[in-house]
Amino acid sequence: MFNLRKCWTGAAGIGLVLAAAATSPVGAAEKAKVTLNWLPNNGAIGIIYAEALGFYKDAGIELEIEPGKGSGVTSQLVAGGSTDVGLAAASSAIGIAAKGAPLKIIAPIQQAGDWGVTSLKDTPISSPKDLEGKSIALQPGSAELPLFDAMVRVNGVDRSKIDIQMFSGASAMSLLAEKKVDAIGGAPADALIPLAERGIEAKQMFFKDWGAAIPGLSLIAREDKLQANPEFYKKFIDATLKGYAAAAKDPEAAIDALRERYPDAEAKASLLEDLTKFSAPSWCMPGSPGMGKLPADAWAKAGEILTATFGPLGKGGIEAMYTEAYLPSELPPCP
Repeated sequence: MFNLRKCWTGAAGIGLVLAAAATSPVGAAEKAKVTLNWLPNNGAIGIIYAEALGFYKDAGIELEIEPGKGSGVTSQLVAGGSTDVGLAAASSAIGIAAKGAPLKIIAPIQQAGDWGVTSLKDTPISSPKDLEGKSIALQPGSAELPLFDAMVRVNGVDRSKIDIQMFSGASAMSLLAEKKVDAIGGAPADALIPLAERGIEAKQMFFKDWGAAIPGLSLIAREDKLQANPEFYKKFIDATLKGYAAAAKDPEAAIDALRERYPDAEAKASLLEDLTKFSAPSWCMPGSPGMGKLPADAWAKAGEILTATFGPLGKGGIEAMYTEAYLPSELPPCP
C-alpha cells in the first residue's frame, strides 16, 4: 500500500537537507595554530598581514596566531605537536632536530638572517678580528649565538680574547649605550634603531657578510603532521609567502595591520624603518629563485657552518633538516 505519511516525511526530510545545504558553507575552515618566535613584529609581518588580507580565509584556514617565547621554545612546541606551524630561527630548529626531534624546515622566510654585532659609531669594530680585546653582550639561548661562533671561527678570531657576557636584549642595549660593553649581538631592530631614536649613533656588522650566512626565521613543522595533511601545509605556505610579498609591496599598510591587531607593538616609524631597511631585504639572498626557497648551494653551505657549530647533524645531515615539497609551484618574486 502506498504510505502517504512516509512519502511526506521523506519529502520534508529532503527539503530540510537541501535548505541546510543552501545555508551552510561548502566546507568548514580548517583550524590551525602558528606559534611565532617572539612577540609580533616584523619577523612575523607576513603572517599577520596575510591574515589581515584574508589569504588564510581564502585558503580555507581558520588561523590562530600565538606569540612565542624564543625560537628554541617554539621549536620544542612544534616538535611536541602542540602547535601546527612554528616561526623560528633555522639554527634553533636544526639544533633541536639534530638531537632527534621530528622537525622539518618547510620554508625559510629570512634566507639570510639579519643578526649581527652592534657597536657604537666611534668603537673600532669593523671586522670580526676587531672583537679581540673587546667585550660583547650576547643573549643566552638566542639564535645569534651559533652565528656568532661561526663568524668567529670562519674568520680566525681567537674567541678566548673576547670578553663574552650574557645578558637579555633590553639590558644589553643599556650596557652598550652606557659604554659598559663594546658591542652586543642581535638584529638591527633590537638596538641599532632604538639607539638612533635616542640620538646615539651605532653601526651593524652582519654575520652574513662575514661567512655566517644561514637561514634565519623559517616556517617549521613536525614530519608526521606534514605527511598526514600535505594539502594544508601547501595552502598555508602559499598564503604566508603571499603575505610577505604583499608586505614588501606596501610596507606601510602591513605595519598598520600589525599595529591595529597588536596596539602594544613598537612605534610605526621604528617598525617601518626596520622593515624597509633590514627585514624585507633578508627575505631573499643573491641567486634565490623566489621567496621561500634558497639558492641551490645555500643549504650545503649552511650545513657546513652548522655542523662545525653543533657537530654532526644526524642521519642525512642538512638534507634531512628541510623540505621544499610543500612550496608553491610559483614562488612570489624576491622584493
